[in-house]
Amino acid sequence: MSMTLRDITATDAAAGHALTQQAGWPHRIEDWQQLIALGEGVVMEEAGRVSGCALGWRWGSTAATIGLVVVDQTARGRGIGRRLMQALIARFAGCTLRLHATEMGKGLYAQLGFRECGQVWQYQTAALAAPAAIPLPPALRLEPACSAAYADMCALDRQATGLQRARLLQQLLPGSVLVRDAQSVQGFASLRRFGRGWTIGPVIARDGTVAQALIAALLHTLTGQFVRLDTPDAGLAAWLATLGLQQVDAPHIMVHGTPWRTADDIHCFALVSPALS
Repeated sequence: MSMTLRDITATDAAAGHALTQQAGWPHRIEDWQQLIALGEGVVMEEAGRVSGCALGWRWGSTAATIGLVVVDQTARGRGIGRRLMQALIARFAGCTLRLHATEMGKGLYAQLGFRECGQVWQYQTAALAAPAAIPLPPALRLEPACSAAYADMCALDRQATGLQRARLLQQLLPGSVLVRDAQSVQGFASLRRFGRGWTIGPVIARDGTVAQALIAALLHTLTGQFVRLDTPDAGLAAWLATLGLQQVDAPHIMVHGTPWRTADDIHCFALVSPALS
């Protein structure tokens, strides 16, 4: 049977959702629609049926992230994943690429020139217990994000991640909280619907105490609900465990090209998602 590689479109959301459901991934159809709208990618089609897909997102002229690389279980072992990834690498020529690899995909990505450079710990709970508030230093205050803070949030996010994600942060603004001093925004965290419930990220802050205060403020609204966080910070991971969240995965951070630079004094404590970070 011949295979056709083509660009992904908005109408492929249902087929992509079916593939992630088959793989046991939590994405809703709404999550797929958002991710396709923000990015670009390819699908493999056989006799009018999608047998695999891979997406990428440009965050500036030299950086992109890759995610939702998934192949139908009945079509694995035929090189579809490799062809999808080769198409994305060619599409994003000139960009440093980053992805978060499962154990199953790690070998293929290494063969394609990706190098491992870290790890992320995924924590979640099906029914969040009420967390205690985390006090901030006296010079800082916590408040809901607003459009007046949007530019500051974008600047902090770029410093912490190396990515230009203004269009993504615009969508996250209504569910965000921030910490500021008398002059400017010093950190922020975002809450959004995703998968089985809610996810918190990104969390951008100058230190772990501020990151915990931002997260605790959002968690306070989610008692009894499903919550997920993905963190590259071992200290924050340990703190999440004290709140009753369980580690369920630990994907590998892999980069193709020269890793982009980030600031030393502002950090990303939680990802908006592995695909978009």
